[in-house]
Amino acid sequence: MSDTSASANGEHGDEKKTAGDAPEILTSERKELFFRFLFMLAFWFLGYIAFSLSILLGAVQLVVILIKGSKNDELAAFSRNLIQYVWQCLAFISFATDEKPFPLGTFPKV
Repeated sequence: MSDTSASANGEHGDEKKTAGDAPEILTSERKELFFRFLFMLAFWFLGYIAFSLSILLGAVQLVVILIKGSKNDELAAFSRNLIQYVWQCLAFISFATDEKPFPLGTFPKV
């Protein structure tokens, strides 16, 4: 009977040790999530600016087409890269990827 109670006490001791480690792990994970949240806010802001700029560039491209008769290839290429950047920001914000977009990563080239 004392053997059973000794093993039971040993198991509870192990559980307490693991339970003591859990808050430390949770604190570390929460710290990571907090920093990710800050990055998410920053990339939401940058993505919003890039999205607004891409809409503006679409309007500029329309004016160029109306005046010149054909689209500006350099403007179209930059617009594609900007749209890819917006996608990268959204992918990071929605946890689809862990890679941080520009300026912490490279600016996309399509």
